[in-house]
Amino acid sequence: MAKNKKKIIAIVSALALLVAAVPVMSHATGVDSDNDATSTSDATSSTDASSQKKEEENKNKIKSDGEVVQDGAVGKVDKSKWITLKDYKLVAENDTYKMFLYEPRLSIMLQNKKTGKIMESTLSDEKDDGNSNSVWNGYMKSGIVINAIKDAKNTYQVDLINNQNTINVNKESDGFTADIYFDEYQFGLSVNVKLDGEDVVVSVPDKSIKEDADGIYISTISLFPLMGYTYLDDEEGYMLIPDGNGALINLDNKEGRYTTGFSQNIYGSDAGFDDSEVKTYLWDKIDMVEDANEVIAPIFGMAHTKQQLGYIAVVESGDKRASIEAHPNGVMVNYNRCFAKFKLRDIYVQPLNNSNSGTVTKAEEKRTHMDMTVRYMMLSGDDANYSAMAAKYRNYLLDNGLVTKKDDSYNTRVDFLGTDREEFLVGTRAVTMTTTENISDIFGELKKNGVASLISMYKGWQKGGLYNVPVTKYKADRHIGGTGKLTKLIKDSAKDNYQLYLYNDALRLNPSTNKLTYDMIKQVNKRTFKEEEKKEVYDTFYYLTPSKANEDLSELVSSYTDDGVKNLAIAGLSNTIFSYSLKGKFYTRNDTANDNTKLIGDVAKKTNLVLEQPVSYLWKDTNAFLDMPLGSSDYMYVDEEIPFLSMVLKGIIPMYSNYVNFEANKQEFLLQMVEAGVYPSFYVTYENSSDLIYTNSSDLYSTEYKTYKDTIVKYDKDLRKLNEVTKGSVIKKHEKLNNGVTVVTYDNGTKIYVNYTSVSRTVDGVKVGAMSYSYKAGETE
Repeated sequence: MAKNKKKIIAIVSALALLVAAVPVMSHATGVDSDNDATSTSDATSSTDASSQKKEEENKNKIKSDGEVVQDGAVGKVDKSKWITLKDYKLVAENDTYKMFLYEPRLSIMLQNKKTGKIMESTLSDEKDDGNSNSVWNGYMKSGIVINAIKDAKNTYQVDLINNQNTINVNKESDGFTADIYFDEYQFGLSVNVKLDGEDVVVSVPDKSIKEDADGIYISTISLFPLMGYTYLDDEEGYMLIPDGNGALINLDNKEGRYTTGFSQNIYGSDAGFDDSEVKTYLWDKIDMVEDANEVIAPIFGMAHTKQQLGYIAVVESGDKRASIEAHPNGVMVNYNRCFAKFKLRDIYVQPLNNSNSGTVTKAEEKRTHMDMTVRYMMLSGDDANYSAMAAKYRNYLLDNGLVTKKDDSYNTRVDFLGTDREEFLVGTRAVTMTTTENISDIFGELKKNGVASLISMYKGWQKGGLYNVPVTKYKADRHIGGTGKLTKLIKDSAKDNYQLYLYNDALRLNPSTNKLTYDMIKQVNKRTFKEEEKKEVYDTFYYLTPSKANEDLSELVSSYTDDGVKNLAIAGLSNTIFSYSLKGKFYTRNDTANDNTKLIGDVAKKTNLVLEQPVSYLWKDTNAFLDMPLGSSDYMYVDEEIPFLSMVLKGIIPMYSNYVNFEANKQEFLLQMVEAGVYPSFYVTYENSSDLIYTNSSDLYSTEYKTYKDTIVKYDKDLRKLNEVTKGSVIKKHEKLNNGVTVVTYDNGTKIYVNYTSVSRTVDGVKVGAMSYSYKAGETE
């Protein structure tokens, strides 16, 4: 039930259908309502944008040099009328930067006092290619762009160029506050822009938002959507996006190849608005599609490497209902841009009856109340790169108490499946894969083979098996040995530094094994949310309300710790937030996140807690990061994958990979772990995985322990040795050389060399074998 797990399926025999899964190569985004962010909804005036979008896509022309020319392009502004730096006013200055403002466009220029280099927040008249229509011209030259809801349509762009407005600017010692009001739409807000050391902080206070007309609302707010923009390939560099572990979109000429860019909700989709999609399976059994990664950290970045200018941006508030947008040139206009977009209200389809034969489109009755803040941490000189971005973000997290340094000692992770269920006559029966006795034997064998320590998650330990959720009591399934034997195993194993954790999905309810209650979330349209999957036994799950999840998990923790054991692994709540309605009241993603944060924090005080792929606001409460992604979602516009989150967290929190045994290219996956400083994970069973063919775990095609014993022992020996030269250190620099070797430098001076090519390479006098790695210990070693 882990979200975003890698699913590589292979066809080997009639008993275990084995197919090598190929990730979908797609440039579509996962946020349908935001796909038009810069291609339609944020760039349309008071007209129906859906029809305009089609017209623009059909009429836009791509020249031989890759330039996009829109139908109705307004042309370049006469040079005599250009707005330039001389028209801006100095509004703030500190030891590092000067900030200038042009009030009518709410446009800022940030000048580095040492280098004289300038970063712009809106499209300048000088760099305007004249190829955009009036709508996009207004979008690119406004410091703030609003998407408005009118007549239950959210397709109206409101900007500072095309819409009548008043702006009152109050200058302050470290910046300014601009009070903006749009007369036609009768709404307004305030934008605060401050210099904070080497950072620029941009915010919209919730209390400043005014909506004075009935039926006209603010839907989304894009703050400085062109901050640090570039034109085609005029500048060298890249945009950083939080896809998977991290990815880069280069600032080269994309020649109009892409119709969309990166547009993803921070912390994933919202079940309160988005229905669960039932996947299409090969032969109705095998999942051929690898899920796109979700955004687990509220960040994005821009680097002009030749000009030595850039930033790493953090969405400090409003992140629970915001998206990260990053669009390369050719996506409607010829400019590379990245930004955060905040959503205050959305529209939804309300069924008029149970048969869905009639529907009506409505806007949310109340907007989400939240401050919206983006902190741009500026980069300059040799630090205008993603290695410095990672260091900045790491220090930001530590300085603000958003993460604390944990014991990052090396462990191999070996997880076990206890029991699942298969259909039998009128009910189901247990399919037992790994008992407590089996685990004890496996631990003993690994210990004899030199594995000094392990971390293990025990899945399917509970009465009724893996999918009997929620779990409210510490009661082990009798087929694995019962509660007493499980308790003894946990305690005895800990003496040998083998830590066994009980795995618990604290989010879901299985209606086939539990009574339905009123504690399941309903969507904004009052329909109960269902998560539907094509599985052998259980195909429908519900989400628990935060209050019910709190009750159930608290009861489990109390029952568990009473027996003197504390190791707990939590899934579901660790990376899922949603809007929901309950008893006539609507709750936002902010409410869910606040409830989950408090619950996880309380559990962390009572247990030894680890979280499965946790979102960033829970990092401070976990002792380990399970299922750290090592790649990206393979979007067509991505040019490079980088282990950005690993660079941030290495040496701070121990990170564990997805399961090695489900990877098609295990050697490449090993090299990715070495590069990222991530520890390996295995998911094993004592019995042959063919026994699972009629269970919900039928996609676990290769798990038998004896198949992977030697691999586990070898990985443990090699990576434990490697960890000896990096332990306690953080990654200082990551670089990809032209010869196919990646060099990772730690702050203790150690260098790791990873060779992804089919021939041996020598770097810094160190020979690195084909598809292998080597290292040179730092001077402190």
